[in-house]
Amino acid sequence: MLTDTHAHLYYPEILDILDEILNRAKDTGIERIIVPAVDLASSLKVLELSEKYEMIYAALGVHPGDVSKSKPDDIDKIEKLLTHEKVVAVGETGLDYYWDTSFVKEQKEFFSLQIEMAISHNLPVVIHTRDSTSDAISIVESFSGKNLKGQFHCFTGNETELDKILNIENMFISYCGNITYKNFSNTEVILKTPPDRLLSETDSPFLPPVPYRGKKNEPSFMLKTLEKISEFTSTGIDDLKETVSLNAQELFFQKKF
Repeated sequence: MLTDTHAHLYYPEILDILDEILNRAKDTGIERIIVPAVDLASSLKVLELSEKYEMIYAALGVHPGDVSKSKPDDIDKIEKLLTHEKVVAVGETGLDYYWDTSFVKEQKEFFSLQIEMAISHNLPVVIHTRDSTSDAISIVESFSGKNLKGQFHCFTGNETELDKILNIENMFISYCGNITYKNFSNTEVILKTPPDRLLSETDSPFLPPVPYRGKKNEPSFMLKTLEKISEFTSTGIDDLKETVSLNAQELFFQKKF
């Protein structure tokens, strides 16, 4: 039961062909897709999609890139939605220093609030770390011993940062289609990622893997990323699929399924 643990399927150009996208995902063996929100409005949209499509599940939260446009009470409003039966995570949250460093203090505050919310509701947190991995790890470490669990999604950190994450209990790692690109040079990080900490994702519609560069990414393309991980690690593709499926089940679906 493959799970794409991170696919933004609420953009208008995707919604227009969503049924086709989901059918292609099913044809490649993907049975569940977690759609992460980026703010209050998209949280409501994700819930709507999860109610319409059996295979879609929701992660609700405020993305660091949307903190400047969000209000603190948006977190309170999102928290009231977390009891919905299709909600399996808090997020996408975290830190992003790539696009804007004007709101770093606020990003950290929103991140910490959402971690507290995740712990309170016994939900995993989906963590974004663009150009901010070290600071994000430090914040996660500050919640040590509080039963936090989560996913460092689209991981691009170095081996030292990976080691720090692996020292945190119940933290998983996932990689995106960029690991298939010719300029990818972080193979050692993938090789050091233990199989029992590995998840699968696309980050659709972004970062399409080879041979789909130039197209909008979609869940069915996830197999190409898994094939590249299989190649890097000399792991049989069927064994890898089983591993990431079991890991997704453990992190996201144990509470309710």
